[in-house]
Amino acid sequence: MTTEIGGTLRRTALYDAHRALGARIVPFGGFEMPVQYTSILAEHEAVRKRAGLFDLSHMAQFALRGAGVGAWAETLTVNNVENMKGGQARYNIFTNERGGAHDDVIFYRLGDERWLLVVNAGNADKMWAHVSAERAGDVELENLHGERALVAIQGPRAVEWLQPYVEAELAAMKYYSCAETRVKGTRAPILIARTGYTGEDGFELFLPSDEATGVWDLLLAENRERGLAPCGLGARDVLRLEAGMPLYGHEMTEEITPLQAGLAWAIKFDKPAFCGKEALLAQRDAGDYARIVGLTMEGRVPARAGYPVFAGATQAGEVRSGSFGPAVGKNIATALVEPLAAPDGTALEVEVRGVRHAAVVTPLPFYRRPKAS
Repeated sequence: MTTEIGGTLRRTALYDAHRALGARIVPFGGFEMPVQYTSILAEHEAVRKRAGLFDLSHMAQFALRGAGVGAWAETLTVNNVENMKGGQARYNIFTNERGGAHDDVIFYRLGDERWLLVVNAGNADKMWAHVSAERAGDVELENLHGERALVAIQGPRAVEWLQPYVEAELAAMKYYSCAETRVKGTRAPILIARTGYTGEDGFELFLPSDEATGVWDLLLAENRERGLAPCGLGARDVLRLEAGMPLYGHEMTEEITPLQAGLAWAIKFDKPAFCGKEALLAQRDAGDYARIVGLTMEGRVPARAGYPVFAGATQAGEVRSGSFGPAVGKNIATALVEPLAAPDGTALEVEVRGVRHAAVVTPLPFYRRPKAS
């Protein structure tokens, strides 16, 4: 269970473990979270080449129950929900009437009438108020934010290093699937999912908070010498940027729609009705909306969120996220730009402290993990 600090920041069940490992702690999403343990570059390398261990317990978990959960959720989100089968996970987006995003989330269907909804930590209160206000029929909601832990292992050796502790056959699990299974060191079955936010293979373990430290310590004790590394939010942000995955508040907001964020694949316009559908249809049909693109900086100067982007003498947009991308060896960014500045290969400039630096529009994602041989 999390604890309240100073009436504002909270601590996850793994806070003491992070301190013992020498983590640098920062405020994030209402929690005191590890931003790095050694260095962002070293932790990034661990995930891309071996595996990294993350504490994601700041993410909000909502339990949903009832025969009508699927049909209810269909009306609030852009992707299909009702046709999910038990053991499936699915990315989705809650939208407002203007088509903007309340939050991007993952639904996990655990059974006929049992679901788990995971939302971003910074949107936890907003999303709980939203789903509570919209609750209908036999839908029952339970807010587990801070009451349950979430530990992720991500990287090409995730299956190999996690399998000895898990009864489920991990290699047989499909991407975006979930299963309730027993894990060494836990009293009862837990939920494990093959999802992630790094561009690598990996798993997320949903645990009772009082069992999180035991599992975390066990995985590190038996695998750290092999190269399993505890990783913080800094590496996670770089990894997701390389993989072209949106971060709420940057590539998507209440004003930036899923269409603008490049997530048209998640919008099922053939659904009878959902909040924001008409606004998104109008935006799609007009086609004149600003959109998220990838940028590769041609020099050594990094782009940061908020920097203006120019096409010739005209400001065409602004940077939404930026970092050095170790997997591609260049400074990379996302930017929200006008349609004429969006085609791949377009030469643009990013203004950094009054000086413009060359950039080129680059297809997302910047990085794709190698296919298994």
